[in-house]
Order: sequence, then structure tokens, then C-alpha cells
Amino acid sequence: ASIDYELAALSGEDVRGTTLLVAPEYYPDDFERYLRLVQCMEEDFMEEHELKGIVQIAPFHPKFRFEGSEEDDVDNFTNRSPYPMFHILREDEVAIAVKRLGGDASKVWGRNVRLLKAMEEKLGR
Repeated sequence: ASIDYELAALSGEDVRGTTLLVAPEYYPDDFERYLRLVQCMEEDFMEEHELKGIVQIAPFHPKFRFEGSEEDDVDNFTNRSPYPMFHILREDEVAIAVKRLGGDASKVWGRNVRLLKAMEEKLGR
């Protein structure tokens, strides 16, 4: 219920910023089930409340795994967290940040992956 509230609360025109919700009870040992919950929120709740194009959810999970990645690939660690989390962002603010990056949102992810690889080389896992 608090996720629904935060999604709706960030949709107001006078609201700025993002919200990070830590949800330790939302399937910490089952990434696929957690991901289905995120998809349900995006497809059902956000659509029903006309929030598509206003807010977005960036998922973080202890067992996060990008499609096509192996479980221990370093890129997965960019979205891993101690507990399941929902980073709720206003899309207008994301668009401003992407514009500052020359329109390429993947630059942030790429930088994070390079940093993690460098840390792994220097410090190990």
C-alpha cells in the first residue's frame, strides 16, 4: 500500500524528487516474483491511475539479474541491494538528466559497470 501511495504522491505537479522504498518483505529470496510485482504495478496500478509518463520504477533486489546475464556478472550488481527496493522517479526529472548526458541514459549504467569492474580487479569480490 505504501508503494501505491508514493507512486501517486510523486505524480503531483509541485512535487520534485524521487522516493526510495525499502521493502524487505517483498520476496527477498525470489527475484522473479518480485519482478512480476514490479511489472504488475507498472501495468495495472500506474495505468489505472494514469501515471505512465509521469513516474517510473527502477527495481533493486538482492538477487537482481539482467536478462541475458549470468548470475555473477558484474552488471547485475548495479541493481543489487541488501533488500528489495523500489526507486520511484519522476520522468520529467529523468528526461532532464538524460538530456545533460547528451540524450544517452546508458552512460550512467556503463559508468557504473566500469567502476564495478575496476573495483573487482583491484579488490576482488
